[in-house]
Amino acid sequence: MRRAREIVGLPVLCLKDGNQIGWVKDVVFHEENRKIDGILMERASFFQSSKGIPREHIEVFGKDAVTAKEHVVQKLQGVRWSQKVGNQVFTQGGEAKGTIEDVFLDDSVENIVGFEVSDGLFSDLTEGRGTILQANVVVDGKDILIVEDQVSPWNQPREGSSLS
Repeated sequence: MRRAREIVGLPVLCLKDGNQIGWVKDVVFHEENRKIDGILMERASFFQSSKGIPREHIEVFGKDAVTAKEHVVQKLQGVRWSQKVGNQVFTQGGEAKGTIEDVFLDDSVENIVGFEVSDGLFSDLTEGRGTILQANVVVDGKDILIVEDQVSPWNQPREGSSLS
């Protein structure tokens, strides 16, 4: 499992010519199927921030760099990781559960697995941050995440435990 935050800022290397073609600026998700559409880059998207490398042209999201099969830049549509961070989390019954702090991705960086949720600084320090699995999400809206009533981020598996 990977956090989207760990990917942002990594250099992007082209396997075809061996050049560094930029840095990851953001991760883009498909709005409906919650799959990764691609990455936006600092260098390639200076004037056109919606252009980036589609997921199918990315070879590997490594620990220290992202490798692309070739330098293909296209317009990417979808929700950006930076647009999810800070969104409010509520239950279907209207109970506030906190805010999204990060997005968890599967190891191959193709699908959203869940969300890291904070209930404030004090709670983060005393209890740690919680996790809400994608399977418990009812609505993933533009500005809010609505989860099943019985779901609590602090009853879900904690960081460091397996989400599989």
